[in-house]
Amino acid sequence: MFDSIDDAINFGKQKKNDGGLPFFRWESVLNKKTDEYEDVAYVLIVNKGDSKSIMDDPVNDAHKTRWPDHWKAFCDGSDAPLEGIPLKEFPAMTPADIANCQRYHIRTVEDLVDYPDGQLKNLGGRGVSLKQAATKFMEYRQGPDIDELKKRIEELEKLVVNNTGNVPKRAAGDGVSKPKHSGRKQQSRRKSNTSGSKASSESAG
Repeated sequence: MFDSIDDAINFGKQKKNDGGLPFFRWESVLNKKTDEYEDVAYVLIVNKGDSKSIMDDPVNDAHKTRWPDHWKAFCDGSDAPLEGIPLKEFPAMTPADIANCQRYHIRTVEDLVDYPDGQLKNLGGRGVSLKQAATKFMEYRQGPDIDELKKRIEELEKLVVNNTGNVPKRAAGDGVSKPKHSGRKQQSRRKSNTSGSKASSESAG
C-alpha cells in the first residue's frame, strides 16, 4: 500500500478531519493456507462530499493510527464518535434533509458548513439555504472574536486621543472607555460652589 515507511508514517499522522470517514466492519475471509474461514477487519473509507470516492481494504496499523477513536469504538461495539454537532440537533433540518446529508457522509453541522458549494445540488433544493443556515448557526454559537473586539477598542481610543488630547480611562475588568469625572462628582461640586456663593452674600450683607 505504501512505497516506504515514511509514507506510512505520514499517512498515519494525517488530521482526523481530513475529509476521510472510516466505517469498520468484520468480514469472513477464507484462509487459503488452512482452508478455513477467519474473521478479518475491513474498513470502508469515503470522502465527505463525494459518494463515489470509496476505498475498501483490510484494516492495517495505519488505519488504526489515523482513526484511533473510530477503531476503539468499533472494537468496543459502540457507535463511532461524531466530531461536532449532530444534524438532528440542528433545528433547521428535517428528516429528509438529514437523510440527504447522510447519503453524502455529512453527519454534523460542521460537515455541512465545510461542504463544497459546487456540490450543494447533491443535497436537493434546500442545499444552499441549509448551508447558509448552518454557517450562521455556527457563527452564533462561537460568538464574537474577543481579540478582534479588543483591537477595535484600542483603535477607537487612539482616535479619541488624537482628536481631543484626553486619554480615556478604562474601568477595571472591561475594555470600555470611561470619562474622567462621573456625573455625581460634577453635581457635588456644583452644590459646594452654590453654598459658597450664599455664604459670601450673607457675610457681605
